[in-house]
Amino acid sequence: MYLDWTFLVLLCLAAAIAWFWQDSLAAREMANAAAIEACERLALQFLDGTVAFARMRLARGASGWLVLRRTYVFDYTANSIERRQGFVVVCERRVETVGYAPEERPDAQYRRVRPAEPARIVRLDDWRRAEKTQEDAEARASPRASEREDSGN
Repeated sequence: MYLDWTFLVLLCLAAAIAWFWQDSLAAREMANAAAIEACERLALQFLDGTVAFARMRLARGASGWLVLRRTYVFDYTANSIERRQGFVVVCERRVETVGYAPEERPDAQYRRVRPAEPARIVRLDDWRRAEKTQEDAEARASPRASEREDSGN
């Protein structure tokens, strides 16, 4: 059998895709286990039963080489009412960070919003009459262009 360069390149490409797929599945399983453990540790309810991929980027690993850093998000609740979102960062086959949404503080200072002004409802016929009388008044107050030309000659 004769192996040409095209076949070897395709074989290497297929191997790289298979490696990436396997590495992504392993990272997702690691993130899922970390999210479940973190929720159990804080007595939170882990929702949906899994993590979801959020982003992937290149980063420097502990060895100094470029590695893939993957971020996964998960949903949890503390009171079975409010749904919050946490995240897990996986890099170099280890969990770097598990984070949670910030807690709402009852003593937080919220910006007061000025109440809206009440709506002013205008009947269309009245508005048209007012516009027409305003246009007529403006037309009478300013001389027309044709009158200005006649008076200038």
